[in-house]
Amino acid sequence: MTSPVVHTTFDGGAPEPVWRDVAELFVESFTAAPYFEDAAELGTIAQWGPEHLRQGAGRLVAARRDERLVGFALAHGLVGDAAWQGILSQLTDSTDASSALDRPENALVVHELAVRESERGRGIAGSCLAALLQDRPEPRTFIGVYERATAAAAMYRHWQLTEIGQVPMPGDAVALHVLTAPTARLASHLARSASVLRREPA
Repeated sequence: MTSPVVHTTFDGGAPEPVWRDVAELFVESFTAAPYFEDAAELGTIAQWGPEHLRQGAGRLVAARRDERLVGFALAHGLVGDAAWQGILSQLTDSTDASSALDRPENALVVHELAVRESERGRGIAGSCLAALLQDRPEPRTFIGVYERATAAAAMYRHWQLTEIGQVPMPGDAVALHVLTAPTARLASHLARSASVLRREPA
């Protein structure tokens, strides 16, 4: 019998061992196809991740099976995130982007979402995001996905996120597609569809 996945939520801060596990999974996930990103650069999440968690009411959800990290999700509010404000400012035809820029306190940005390859297809990404969105006050959620990540994009659309545009990324020939959904609706959809969802306070 497969052991259950246990979700732990960290608001504003997480212990260093958690970040070591997050960095290891982050490197494993995004050095592989279709991303092929640089391992050393990815590993720096152990340095910049805690800063993102501290800012804008950041939240980290860590999913473990038998004490091993199998997935995580990291998000924070749009307030103070110059990079994502710059991304949204390029989507001049999107009323959702314009509204978020006018009232950044009303927007949540899902910064990272990763699941160990051996655990994919089991609903862990959705359950991590459901835990991430639980009780969030921001009415709208945004997430980005690279054009080459077709499986992730299909998953987000299945979750009822809507694409509102794409922007070029510095140093990358592939555009970033930006998707959004009302937070409460997305959280409700994910909570219903998650096969296992157990949220424990840190």
